[in-house]
Amino acid sequence: MERGYWMRSKPAYSSLMWHEKASSHLVIASGDGGMAILKLFQQMHPAQPVTVLYEKNEQSSRDYSEILQKVVPENLYIHQGEALVIEHLKSILTDARMGLRIYVAGSEGFIWDITKVVGQFGVSNIDVMKELAGTLARTVYCVHCKAISKNVTTNITKCSGCERMLLVREHFSKNLGAYMGLMADVETPGEFAEIEEIYP
Repeated sequence: MERGYWMRSKPAYSSLMWHEKASSHLVIASGDGGMAILKLFQQMHPAQPVTVLYEKNEQSSRDYSEILQKVVPENLYIHQGEALVIEHLKSILTDARMGLRIYVAGSEGFIWDITKVVGQFGVSNIDVMKELAGTLARTVYCVHCKAISKNVTTNITKCSGCERMLLVREHFSKNLGAYMGLMADVETPGEFAEIEEIYP
């Protein structure tokens, strides 16, 4: 891969920043994404209503729930598990009004799981501010059996569906929220490059 090379389909992330013209704010974070929430509230405490959903994630380096209870003045909801966050998120979006701005921080898998959910309510991908936090682990889509493998940290991984060994490509599908995985030993069955952890 050449220096400076960038796959156009790869998502770009930035630090979360308040949208000052929003009518209300919805901040969703998982695990190490709690630091992104703290940074947001160090910028300022918005005059508009803010709701924060935080997932306590055992895979993260730190649990931010206690410090968030001190920093976030109200409407902080702490959940154990992504499924509960998504359930709560759907209930909020059912009654959401124009002007709501959405912010997401956490692992790439978490970010795109949330982005898919808000998309079901008519919120475009580009209208969700995203900050990558913690692990670089990838979600991989098998082009052979269409299975999704989560939390992949290596360049080659076994598909969770068909169990083929997949080469994790740089091509990212925003619709699937996953990187493409292609059979790693298609030309020489049973032979593929050394498996290395490159997405810790």
